[in-house]
Amino acid sequence: MFEIGIYGFLTGMVMSVMLGTVFFALVQNSIDYGFRTGVFISLGVISSDILLIFLSWFNAELIPEGSKTDFIVRLCGAVFLLLYGISNLLRKDSAAYPKTEKKQLLKFISMGFLLNILNPGNYIGWLAVTTQLKTVAKYEASEATIYFSCALSAIFLMETLIALSASFLKPYITDQFLRWVNRLIGFLFIAFAIALFFY
Repeated sequence: MFEIGIYGFLTGMVMSVMLGTVFFALVQNSIDYGFRTGVFISLGVISSDILLIFLSWFNAELIPEGSKTDFIVRLCGAVFLLLYGISNLLRKDSAAYPKTEKKQLLKFISMGFLLNILNPGNYIGWLAVTTQLKTVAKYEASEATIYFSCALSAIFLMETLIALSASFLKPYITDQFLRWVNRLIGFLFIAFAIALFFY
């Protein structure tokens, strides 16, 4: 069981350090609003990962690649990322850091959830893992639970560390730096949207 947990933790670390929309959202919002927002985005990511794991474990053919369902998921994800990217290009932030209010917590959790679940690549990734566990490693449900729990723990830990590291940059952030960050993030998210829709 200990070995299974180690494998799961290593899997989570690999999946969390891959650059993607969640990474940039974590960095940007942790700089803008502080470390706590990054934690709530991470909670949203973990929530969507739990759903994706559940779906991939119990129905491997739910979203077959190339199907009409796959196209709809890609389209929704592309539209969401495109709108997020455009909103960043239009933002005019100043180097003032408001505290995260309770009413904003749902906003950041939802952001993490949507950024993660609307990327079909995440479902395909978990589908590949679950297929390996079920057909090759022959994991029982109890073993898979340990594996996935450790993987999700690693993802949450790594993303929390990313948010914490980004929040330390606050004292060095100027208005001009924020404008450049918003533009860069905006262009990146638009590029992700185009790539998601066409590839």
